[in-house]
Amino acid sequence: MKFGKLVWLSFWMFLFTGMQSMAQDSIPEKFCISEDEYKLYNLINDYRKAMNLSEIPLSKSLSYVAKQHAIDLVTNRPDTMTCNFHSWSDKGNWVACCFEKEVKDKSCMINKPREITQYPGEAHEVVYWENKEATAERAFDQWRETLAARSVMTNFKEWERYSWNALGVGIYKGFAIAWFGEELDVEKNTMICGSNKVIASKPIINVEEPEMVSGTSGRFYLIHGSFSDLKDAQSQLKVYRAEGFKKAKIVSKDNKYRISLSDYSSIELANSAKKELPEKYKDAWILAF
Repeated sequence: MKFGKLVWLSFWMFLFTGMQSMAQDSIPEKFCISEDEYKLYNLINDYRKAMNLSEIPLSKSLSYVAKQHAIDLVTNRPDTMTCNFHSWSDKGNWVACCFEKEVKDKSCMINKPREITQYPGEAHEVVYWENKEATAERAFDQWRETLAARSVMTNFKEWERYSWNALGVGIYKGFAIAWFGEELDVEKNTMICGSNKVIASKPIINVEEPEMVSGTSGRFYLIHGSFSDLKDAQSQLKVYRAEGFKKAKIVSKDNKYRISLSDYSSIELANSAKKELPEKYKDAWILAF
């Protein structure tokens, strides 16, 4: 028997269906995340690290929002008729909304973290559902295999302009939810349920990408453009970084200056990223160096 699975992403559109007075709640003192939720958090970050992306700090506030949304979806079923899994019911201390395709205003959904917690900014959500108990592994595997969800997790395509500094996770019955935010969480510690383990949120230390690689690194580079003159390569590098390829760099090898759009730890990851490049970059090729 196959179990149904659905993935919905935060950039889908929605409609307001009701209003409640907004008030920021204090997160219950005993709030904690389960071992399976912590596993989901680590699976996302391990995947990011394999793609040469920074680890996202664990957010207590966003984890609380994720769990509250999962409970709301299970208990109150706001996902009815044309409303998808980003919808919220009118049964809580938040703005109710029906999230659907035809309306462009996303504020009801992306404002949920600062509506119900002290989180200072907007955030974006990916949702997984199946008709049995969800697990970290199955949720992550589905997100990894879905371009839209994978793009959010790895800041790909339209998500390249975002810098995630907070990641919250929640699992409840058939739902697994992850929230991604750019603002640092004001809550600094998250407890793991059933243990004395406390995860402290450490701010990301942004390391500036080098402009040039000239020695063997053992990585796989997505090359788009080759120059014999360094100044020409540097000029093109600025163009690519302005277009959103934040990890673009020059690879100096065999008296040529090649432009790498991004680089990866394995040929499999590089091939996967190549398939997802926009049409104008489809002639990129992979250089092992």
